[in-house]
Amino acid sequence: MDNGLISVIVPVFKVEKYLNECVQSLIDQTYSDLEIILVDDGSPDDCPLMCDSWAQKDSRIRVIHKTNGGLSSARNKGLEAATGDYISFVDSDDYFDKRMYEKLYEGITRSPSIGISAIKFYKLEDDKVSIYNPNWDTKKDVLIKAEEFGILAMKQVICHAATNKLYRRDLLANVRFREGRLNEDTLFAFDLSKEVVKMNVDMWDLDFYAYYYRMRQDSICHAEIPIEIPYMENLQIMFHESDNKMEKSAILRVYYSTVFMFCRKMLTENPTRDTIKNVFFKKYRIILQEIRYVDVVDGYGSINDFISYHLLKYSPLLLVLGHRFFRFFLRR
Repeated sequence: MDNGLISVIVPVFKVEKYLNECVQSLIDQTYSDLEIILVDDGSPDDCPLMCDSWAQKDSRIRVIHKTNGGLSSARNKGLEAATGDYISFVDSDDYFDKRMYEKLYEGITRSPSIGISAIKFYKLEDDKVSIYNPNWDTKKDVLIKAEEFGILAMKQVICHAATNKLYRRDLLANVRFREGRLNEDTLFAFDLSKEVVKMNVDMWDLDFYAYYYRMRQDSICHAEIPIEIPYMENLQIMFHESDNKMEKSAILRVYYSTVFMFCRKMLTENPTRDTIKNVFFKKYRIILQEIRYVDVVDGYGSINDFISYHLLKYSPLLLVLGHRFFRFFLRR
């Protein structure tokens, strides 16, 4: 029995420092039936030439050059061009264990009921490798049933990223990345969950670490607008679009929790009076004032959660002064 062809879609934009490592780790995969689609999203550096050079070295590599349209646009362009039986998305500043697609293929072909397989992330920051999210460290392979996928992804009990998974091609026939939105993986997982339920396919979540996710200071995670802002906006979109009561409840709980954590983060990471005047802080503190404590924590939460919540709600200046006082004594 022949292996199925996997189309690997790689959006490329201003990553000339990392692109060769990314592509080389794809070429070196033990699973060789790959179609590697490099989508040059109008990159202004040497990436377009680097992509063409790679295509000359390996016949499995195809290059698409397009005007800049953002990550979602590039992924959609690659998806339109893909001819594989299975689809995968990776970022061009990351790299991968050589067995990643071997394991993903084993997972997705384990049963006809499987439509997605997933592996685990490492985090690469300042040349140090660590587990990206210990909460996703299952210690064993786990079957995620179709009806569970959407809610678990919304709650981030399972990873909602698009890039650590392998998808059956037919599952993505009616799913695309929403262009013009940041934090696009959240909305992609939301849209995908509808197809997962409709087609009644499960996900095989593998206890195998293979994806090295690079944390960069110039990435979207460190943009001028905090990453939580588009995430919270996307949660609002999903809440209004959902027609599933349990799903809406899960989304709302995540939204409330994120509002709380965002407001606390703004004051504790930069404890100044000026932060209280920040337009984002002011907007979401107003929302926080309408949210009950039990809506933002699991169970009873911690003492720190309890104190932070009430100070944020009634006297954020005291929270600022408290953190200033704490930092002063740490420096002594």
